[in-house]
Amino acid sequence: MENIKISVSESSRDDTISAVRVDGVIDTLTATQLEEVLDKLIKRGRFGIILDLAGVDYISSAGWGIFISRIKEIRDNNGDIKLANMVPNVLEIYELLEFDNILSSYESVNSARAAFGNPPDTGGAKKKALTNSDRTTIEELPTFSQSVNPVKASEKIKVHSGRAETRAEKVILGAIVEDPFYTISELRLVLEESLFDSRISWWGVFRILRKNNLISRRARFRYARRMSRRA
Repeated sequence: MENIKISVSESSRDDTISAVRVDGVIDTLTATQLEEVLDKLIKRGRFGIILDLAGVDYISSAGWGIFISRIKEIRDNNGDIKLANMVPNVLEIYELLEFDNILSSYESVNSARAAFGNPPDTGGAKKKALTNSDRTTIEELPTFSQSVNPVKASEKIKVHSGRAETRAEKVILGAIVEDPFYTISELRLVLEESLFDSRISWWGVFRILRKNNLISRRARFRYARRMSRRA
């Protein structure tokens, strides 16, 4: 079993910023402990959260899901989650999964703190360990202000159980041909506008892209160009 160590630093000044230092691996077994920490901070009204990931060399989909599942509630309360000190291999996955469209990353905790509009913490912070469990699932991502709808209303498809992902795949591939620069989040929005009763989650879109080897923006661009030449 992988181990994880989590500690929270809060400035002696009366601000709302909490720096959460994580060491270890954030996977299915340990993500629940991080979720518990975030839940406790939210309940205390600590909506400015910096995740110091300097000691983390791997984050699974369960770990990323913890971050994303909390971001809407936090931003609804004028807060944010900011990532700091990601090691290169974690940063690479962060960019590959296009989380840079959702969560901001910074080279240090101080630069993340400054992005909140707070001066760097020069000491006097109190630290305490927070651990333990409970599980969540990823449900919502931040909404986009622009309308994304390459499928006409007359072409909307009603989704029937058992075939949702197959029909969603057709819509996603068609949307990529229309615009290969759609992000994963935008492709999910396309589904919501194109399919009635669509229950395909962000991770569902990701699975469809992975199945078709279209995870990266470069791969989607090449696919769109290839399909356009065939038309």
